[in-house]
Amino acid sequence: MRGRCNRPVSHGDQEVAGTEKRNSETSKQLLEDELRNLQKLTQVGYELKVEWLPEIATGRDGRRLCEEVKGNTIAIYGKSPREGRELVRHGFIEWMLNQNTKPYRLLINKLITLFEEQQYERKERIVEALTRLL
Repeated sequence: MRGRCNRPVSHGDQEVAGTEKRNSETSKQLLEDELRNLQKLTQVGYELKVEWLPEIATGRDGRRLCEEVKGNTIAIYGKSPREGRELVRHGFIEWMLNQNTKPYRLLINKLITLFEEQQYERKERIVEALTRLL
């Protein structure tokens, strides 16, 4: 899942991102502290981790990403620690909601696999029958 920023990418973003990288250890610690606080408050998500990546990341549509939930990792692309803390909260909530839909995604994927196997078997029977005719 991808969180989008509402503003377009600008060349000034790269300069600010370079400045933030110098403070990345402090910023990462603030984001980890925020995640631990959320985990404590909700009593869930202890398997989550947060990555501080103060760089410009774009989605498939070319828009700037602010945060992204990849499995059990919340990737934060925001530049400032204050913005990052809000993005951790957003990513945490997004992860929680994804946990609700996970069983449905697993079921659908199993159904797709079963359907593909059945279609393959049908196709093979047709190929064998046509081969015998020739």
